[in-house]
Amino acid sequence: SSGINAEWPLRPGGGRPKPTPILRFAPFLFPKDQVRIAVNDVPFASTNSEHCQVSPASPAEVTKEVVREGDESYRLEELAFLRSGDKGNSANLGVICRSPALYPILDAHLTSATVKTYLQHLGPNLQVTKYKLPGISGFNFVLESALGGGGVASLRSDPQGKAIGQIFSNFKVEGLKSLSEYM
Repeated sequence: SSGINAEWPLRPGGGRPKPTPILRFAPFLFPKDQVRIAVNDVPFASTNSEHCQVSPASPAEVTKEVVREGDESYRLEELAFLRSGDKGNSANLGVICRSPALYPILDAHLTSATVKTYLQHLGPNLQVTKYKLPGISGFNFVLESALGGGGVASLRSDPQGKAIGQIFSNFKVEGLKSLSEYM
């Protein structure tokens, strides 16, 4: 036996494979004043500045003094739920307290500065903005320039920032009472 199965049907159109284009994401900046917009061949010029992309002013962060209530220390994951993800080159880090009694304590411990120091490995251009969510006893930290370009433009092993919450869950919060007293 030659090893050829004559009963196996040959596919029509076989032979040399066709080349397939490789699509790559290549962002670039183009001067706005050189962009010509026309609607139904009628030139369009907007003087409306309402829709320009200007970042809103970040809220002024009021830091509170950290008060030692006891001698216990806990990892943040024992005190809060964490989740993170990307928004372009920025990442969001959500922190929700496991008990409303922990909100003022974590508010004092988790400042933009402490988050930035803990996550400094994300890059020298990292900027952290803290947003308070007292209605759900939580915080949202926006980490700008944290993802090396973000998504397909990033060469990092975590281009969508999904692991940032897991990394930050090891943050130590010190000077607390027994955890049972907060729950």
